[in-house]
Amino acid sequence: MTSSSTYYKTSNDEEFAKPIITQSFFGIKYSNPPSFTNWKGLPTFFNLIRWFLFEKDESHLPSNEFVAKALPVIFPKFDLKSDLSATWLGHATVFVHLEGINLITDPVFSARATPTFAMLLLGPKRYVKPPCPYEDLPPIHIGVIIKKLMDSIIPGTEVIEKNWGDIVEFQNNGTSFKVLCTPAQHWSQRGIFDHNNTLWCGWALMGPNYKFFYTGDTGFCDEEYKKLGNKYGPFQLAAIPIGCYCPRWIMQSQHINTEEAVLTHKYIKAEHTMGIHWGTYLMGSNEPYLEPPKVFREAASKHGCNLKNLFTVQHGETWSYNS
Repeated sequence: MTSSSTYYKTSNDEEFAKPIITQSFFGIKYSNPPSFTNWKGLPTFFNLIRWFLFEKDESHLPSNEFVAKALPVIFPKFDLKSDLSATWLGHATVFVHLEGINLITDPVFSARATPTFAMLLLGPKRYVKPPCPYEDLPPIHIGVIIKKLMDSIIPGTEVIEKNWGDIVEFQNNGTSFKVLCTPAQHWSQRGIFDHNNTLWCGWALMGPNYKFFYTGDTGFCDEEYKKLGNKYGPFQLAAIPIGCYCPRWIMQSQHINTEEAVLTHKYIKAEHTMGIHWGTYLMGSNEPYLEPPKVFREAASKHGCNLKNLFTVQHGETWSYNS
């Protein structure tokens, strides 16, 4: 197990990496920096066509009846009394209550992860319904968005952008909090001409006594997670994606696998990690629909982690730190 006092050696112990920013005909463009050695770039158009025609495997997709039985949906019972609680609302949407602050990650409740009416028949299909409508959530103080992609933001949302390493400080009822924008290894796009014109990231919410970290969609930028753990850890809870990882030649640069999720848990010095980003939408990956939790547990065991501390929950289920 990793101690909160564990120090991870990195190539630059002081600062987070910064994205490369360039100017193009369509405006500002962001790129992952050279220090992200696991970034191999996105597949070419022809490689994607090859995969779609010859390698894409949807034989693992379950029937609606199987999904209803294997992935039951619970109407949420939000815990607003504990100092730290989290409710999984499917995919990468998590409602977090931390010392009086209500935060939601990537609030997407639609039947398809799509930004426009024209894409309603083409966007990734939701296989498991939302546990509740957005209107039934407790009051939200903060919403964090990790990229400008179809599965991460509701159109029309007002957004304030930050760069990696930026901190926003605020007070609630006399208590001070910090929101930290952290590096992630990914990309962004919603239209034809806006590729990478907004930055992708992770987010941390830090209160006086508890800290929560959400990696966002990301490849394995291990150096940055070591820096995060060294400087800001431990985190009492992390939400880390564990799905959409196959085939690796397509997904490796943009999505961690379950073993990398466990290593991220260790590097950021998380006490508990909720595995998310699985079992909700058809995202185009090849792994069996219900495989991620199983191989997540296997990876946790391989790396000597307490299986009670790395877990998944049912759609709508609430986890509380004090329970």
